[in-house]
Amino acid sequence: MNKKLSLYGLLALMVSFASCIKKEVTPLKDGDGQTLVKILGGDSPAAVQSNFIDFVNTPQRVLAIDVRRDAKGEADLQTPMTVVIKDDTAAVRAASSSFINMPSSWYSLISEAPRVGGLGGTYTFQFKAGEFAKQIYLVIPDATVLDPSSTYALGFSIQSITSLPNTKISVAKSLVVTIGAKNAYDGVYEDKFFNFHPSSNPGYTGDVVEVHLVTTGGNKCKIYWPGNGYYNPAVLGGVLNAFGAQEPEYTVNTATNAVTVQNAFPGAVTFYTMAVGYPNNYDPASKTFNVKWGYSYTVPGVYDATCREWTQTMKYLGPR
Repeated sequence: MNKKLSLYGLLALMVSFASCIKKEVTPLKDGDGQTLVKILGGDSPAAVQSNFIDFVNTPQRVLAIDVRRDAKGEADLQTPMTVVIKDDTAAVRAASSSFINMPSSWYSLISEAPRVGGLGGTYTFQFKAGEFAKQIYLVIPDATVLDPSSTYALGFSIQSITSLPNTKISVAKSLVVTIGAKNAYDGVYEDKFFNFHPSSNPGYTGDVVEVHLVTTGGNKCKIYWPGNGYYNPAVLGGVLNAFGAQEPEYTVNTATNAVTVQNAFPGAVTFYTMAVGYPNNYDPASKTFNVKWGYSYTVPGVYDATCREWTQTMKYLGPR
């Protein structure tokens, strides 16, 4: 009997301990027992939602924000209410100094509540009885006006709601929507390369690094080496280096998939020639660039002891 009692006591202690643990790790709910008005994916301060569109001259539509009221009950859902959304340029600035407020001439908005006052203005939504969601869509007629190296943004915040019992603005009240333009070749790549330099790498050795190909045109991308910038990786003096004054830009012939590489560095004085007899192509099936190029050849495109040359196999890993 004493053993049974001890066992029951131990089980009770374990249940009590488990209950304490559960209470400690369960987060407090936002507005428990209240009707909440929020922006899906929002936060305070503003969350950032990244969107990438094709670098093309055809209209594209993006869902900017989805405003919701999570009613605590049927009576609250059937109560009409007004929600005012602010075009929050301050949220854009706070999210990142590199974000650019998208010029209003580059886009239009689809919503039952038009923006009043332009940038920094407001959208006033009327939720009828039973309505719980309102959306704002962003339409970009021509993405080729965007600078692919820039990130454009629009900010949205819940400014006010109808004063109703047990109803409040959620902490998920602000969202910055970013827009970037990408072509079909844009992304993160594994760059398996070898490079030749007469004095710094006469052994034509190489390495494998992760790089980005960043859209610069409809069929052009420039190489970006994270942590270094728009430079091409190279082995120089036995170690990895960013090759200075060199910003290789890869152009794909969309009809043949042939690839040419050229130096897009501002003020460049060295320009590239594609190696003779090498594939120099893009394989759509494997999303791989196979290129060999360089400069200072005695005979253009023919390897010799005076040139600077790269052999690259860049395989797509995923979106950047």
